[in-house]
Amino acid sequence: MNKNIYFFEPLKTILSENVLNLQNEQLDTFYEMWNLGFNDSVVKNIKLEEHYIHQNQNVPSGAVLKGIDLPAWFGNSHHKKIVILGIDPLRSEKSFKKENANRNTDAIIGTPYAFHEKASRENTCKSYWTFVEGLCSSGNFVYCTDIFKTYFINEVKNRRSYLDNEFTGEAATSIHSKILMQELELIQPDVIIVFGKLAHSFLLNKNCPKIGQSIQNTKGTLQIKDKKIEVYTVLHLSKTPRGKSFKDFFENNGFDSSNINPEDRVQCAHAYIDILKREKIIEY
Repeated sequence: MNKNIYFFEPLKTILSENVLNLQNEQLDTFYEMWNLGFNDSVVKNIKLEEHYIHQNQNVPSGAVLKGIDLPAWFGNSHHKKIVILGIDPLRSEKSFKKENANRNTDAIIGTPYAFHEKASRENTCKSYWTFVEGLCSSGNFVYCTDIFKTYFINEVKNRRSYLDNEFTGEAATSIHSKILMQELELIQPDVIIVFGKLAHSFLLNKNCPKIGQSIQNTKGTLQIKDKKIEVYTVLHLSKTPRGKSFKDFFENNGFDSSNINPEDRVQCAHAYIDILKREKIIEY
C-alpha cells in the first residue's frame, strides 16, 4: 500500500471527512503500521472507541460488533487499474475477543479481507489474496474497497448493517454512494470487478442478473465523469456459494473445470484469472 501513490493524500481527506473522525496524519500512521507489519505474523487490526466513527456512516445507537475497512491497494498504478468491490466489512464475536475489544463500544479498523495481516492472506482469506496476487502478477494495479465502509449488527432489529434501513435508507445510501464515487473519481479505474449480487445491485442501482452465466452477459457500465467503466460481476470467493455454482460459472465462461475442485476457493481464484485473461478484461 504505497503511501507515495498519487491518490493517497486526497483519499485520506475523503476518509477523514466521511468515515472516521481522525486527522489525515492519524490515518497516515495506520497505513504506515500496516506497511511496516505487512510480513509480520503478529500485526493486528486497530481498535478505536465508537465515537471515532463519522456521523456520515449513519450507525444507529446501540449497534454492536462495529467494524470499518479502509481501502487497500497493490501493484503498479501506471498499469491497468482494477477496482475490486465488495459489499461491506465483516466482524464477529471472535474477532472482538481476539483484539480484546468491547463488542458494544469499540470498533475494529482493518482493510478489505484483512490484507494487512499475513495470517489472513495465508489462511482465512487466501483465496482473495490469490486473486489479487494473480491480477498484480499479470501486470495490473488493484484497489480494494467496499460499497459500505462500516459493518455492524443491530441487535434490536436482529439485522446486519446493509439490511438495516436506518443505515441504507435513501439518504444514507446517497452518502455511501457519494463516498464510493469520490474514491472511483480518484482512482479512475479501467475495470471494476464486483464480488456478489448485492454489491452489483448497490453499485449499478439495478437487480443483478444470474452470476452463473457468461461474465459478458452480466457486464455493466458505470459513468465516472467522462469515462465509461466496464463492470464485471463474479461469485464471492467466500465459503457461502456452493461448488456447483462455481462449476456452472466456469462452464458458462468456457473454462474447463474438470481438473479443479470447485469447493477449493484458491483454485477458483486462479480460474478467475484465466477467464479474465481470456476475455481480455485484464492485462496479461
